[in-house]
Amino acid sequence: MLFALLFAKLVSLHLNGIIVMKNLKLFRFLAIVLSFNAMTLLASAQSGYKIIFELEGLNDSILLLANYSGDKQFVADTAYPTKSNKYIFSGEKELLPGMYFIAGQNKSKLFDFLVSDSRFFTISGNINKLPQSLEVKDSKENQMFFDYISFLNEKQKERNQYLEIQKKGKPGSDSSLLAANQISLLNEEVQRYINGIINSNPGSLISAFLKAMQDPEIPTAPILANGRPDSTFAYRYYKNHFWDNIDLSDDRLVRTPFLHGKVEQYLTKLTHPAPDSLIMSIDELFRRSGNNAETFKYLMWYFTIKYESSEIMGYDAIFVHLVDKYYHNEKMNWMNPTVKENLIKKANKLKNVLIGQKAPEMILLDTLQQPVSLHKINAEYTIIYFWDPDCSHCKKETPLLRDLYSKRKDEIGLQVFAVCMDTSWVEMKKYIRQNNTSWINVNGFYSLTPDFRELYDVNTSPVMFLLDKKKNIIAKRILTTQMEAFINQHRQKTLPQ
Repeated sequence: MLFALLFAKLVSLHLNGIIVMKNLKLFRFLAIVLSFNAMTLLASAQSGYKIIFELEGLNDSILLLANYSGDKQFVADTAYPTKSNKYIFSGEKELLPGMYFIAGQNKSKLFDFLVSDSRFFTISGNINKLPQSLEVKDSKENQMFFDYISFLNEKQKERNQYLEIQKKGKPGSDSSLLAANQISLLNEEVQRYINGIINSNPGSLISAFLKAMQDPEIPTAPILANGRPDSTFAYRYYKNHFWDNIDLSDDRLVRTPFLHGKVEQYLTKLTHPAPDSLIMSIDELFRRSGNNAETFKYLMWYFTIKYESSEIMGYDAIFVHLVDKYYHNEKMNWMNPTVKENLIKKANKLKNVLIGQKAPEMILLDTLQQPVSLHKINAEYTIIYFWDPDCSHCKKETPLLRDLYSKRKDEIGLQVFAVCMDTSWVEMKKYIRQNNTSWINVNGFYSLTPDFRELYDVNTSPVMFLLDKKKNIIAKRILTTQMEAFINQHRQKTLPQ
């Protein structure tokens, strides 16, 4: 108020042309006050936050302020009711722009709101009349956001009425056609409303958010030489333009609940599940994120966790690609050095045993203390079988593998390179006799080559690898019950048609 009164007084003096020497001291005083108030307002706008909730009907003993981050949610602050039943969240630390929500004492979400154009605002309303009762002071974007949600709710009610008419009416009847036309008009009305917000508020979070929610419009498919429409055009166009309305270099979108779903949709619905195809899509997402550190961090954490521990065979190649291409970049300086070092070490191990790679050479001693080379085994298919005499799962797996070996060894040229993971020759030979295994039996700890555990990233048993004639890895970490299917599938690909 003082700022406004003083500013009005100064303007009045200018307009009346009466600034004379006797007013000079007043002018200097006003200039100092104006400067001080401007700096104070600027400082308050740049740091800290104070968000007040006045919600009629809410009597919770505590209110939680939480934010979205990718597919996660984190509590940012807590507030307790004042004597006037207000909940005030405040702090000196900056609240990053994005979508937030409040939750009650039972941790159930009440409603979302935005932190964008202001970090000092008040939201009031009736908890039993959401969202239409919500009103906002000092945040234009939040008022637009709540108005938008209320508008959608009203239009959805209208749409449901017409859907009910369609459901009850006969297909093609006047009532059904009229209802369909009204639904189309409603959709157009909603789209105009959304476009109005987007076009009138460039650069705002609500504009970026609503724009990102818009799917690309797919044009009519072109006609092929055979006179038929291109049946794959819609899919290809949709994928190629999927990110047109989503700016991945805007990290505000990372702090909304929808971006993670878009990333998942792009990878699981629009990308072929082969590792090479997924790698291309992942690289495209990093490219689109530009130099935005927060988006890069979100994508990297998500992809690392997803593919480093994936149970889908071959997806470890995606993890190795991530490490090789990005982990040595300065963009990764945010990651804990120990964590990063361990992940790099793991990727370097996995690099040796990726699907399609030549299996690392192992020269191990057999039961006669003679060295046997894996690479010199003459067989169409070789199964590497890591086992241990005390392994309970091996006791089940060994007889199954023995039966498969006996049945298919001559038919398809199958051999087993069984690596004992126990240092005891006595225990090893005893197990071999008990299970009557006639394949190649070697001991992993009596080796002319590096440690098999490092070469094959093997720390437990049983573990099996299936190799082709050239000792390239066809499949890995599979059970005997799956082995025959992989062999048959590979034979179908390689045998002359």
